Amino acid sequence: MGLAAAKEGEELLQISALVESKSTSMTKQGKPFLRLSLKDENAALKCVFWEYDPEKSIKIEEGAVYDFDLRVESYNGSLQGTVKSYFPSTRDPKSFAKKTSFDRAAMWQNLEETVAEFTEPLTKFVAQEFLFSHKKVTEAFKEAPAARGVHNAWYGGLLEHVWSLCKVAEPVIEHYQKNYFKSLSRDKVLFGLIMHDAGKIAEYDFSTPAFKSTPSGILVNHIVMGPAWVYEIANKWPKKDEDPATFRMERAHLMHILAAHHGRLEWGSPVKPATIEAILVHHLDNLDSKVLHAHDFVTGKEGSVAGFSEKSFIEQTSFMLHK
Repeated sequence: MGLAAAKEGEELLQISALVESKSTSMTKQGKPFLRLSLKDENAALKCVFWEYDPEKSIKIEEGAVYDFDLRVESYNGSLQGTVKSYFPSTRDPKSFAKKTSFDRAAMWQNLEETVAEFTEPLTKFVAQEFLFSHKKVTEAFKEAPAARGVHNAWYGGLLEHVWSLCKVAEPVIEHYQKNYFKSLSRDKVLFGLIMHDAGKIAEYDFSTPAFKSTPSGILVNHIVMGPAWVYEIANKWPKKDEDPATFRMERAHLMHILAAHHGRLEWGSPVKPATIEAILVHHLDNLDSKVLHAHDFVTGKEGSVAGFSEKSFIEQTSFMLHK
């Protein structure tokens, strides 16, 4: 029995699960307790452990697997587990990993074909140099999640997110080029969609499905890493000295698209989108991430209202289920 089978009123749910995250909180009486996010290959569950004693309780590590006894109840529109007991498990953490359901080789081939069609020399050079010149980068891009929990939070999630974005973007780019902006750069929009989350291959440690932040990822996240990598790679372009002013502007534009992809300063972008290409990258990324976030709920468990999902604490709503 896994987390997908959890239901309200479960007297005692016995499961093996990976600890995705943990944090210590205090009750009103000043007693410590643990908040845990547990996951297996099919579902996740927020839990509390009220009887936590830092000195006596078995240590719980993020990214490790434990055998839990839980009582399940409804809390604020979603299910929550209360840990009654737990013990370390011998199961491999990666056996709890969710993976993309799409063919990674086919998605990667689509990506290669998309970049091969680029006609802007600098844009094409940076994309090819980053994606295809270093085996470790290529393999990490195929393996990494796109996020820790909001959307595409699984192995291959980054590649799936990029593949989905490029598929959605093509008719949108065609529409705006044909009817509004003849000079709109298809290459730069697709470049931004492909590269906007590339820094997550270094921001996240995906050696286990807990997808913890790396030390460098805490100091400089993907919104910083991406533009920095573009700057570094662009400076290797053999033709950069032929027209220095144009080169600097093109390099700045590519960096800007990645730096602005969260759209707002309060959402983490150091700059707001200031070009049509950057605007499209931001909104297409936001669209795909919101739809895939909802997808996890509408294809998941029913919440406290019949026909609707559990509540998303990010969007502060439940979603109508899809059969």
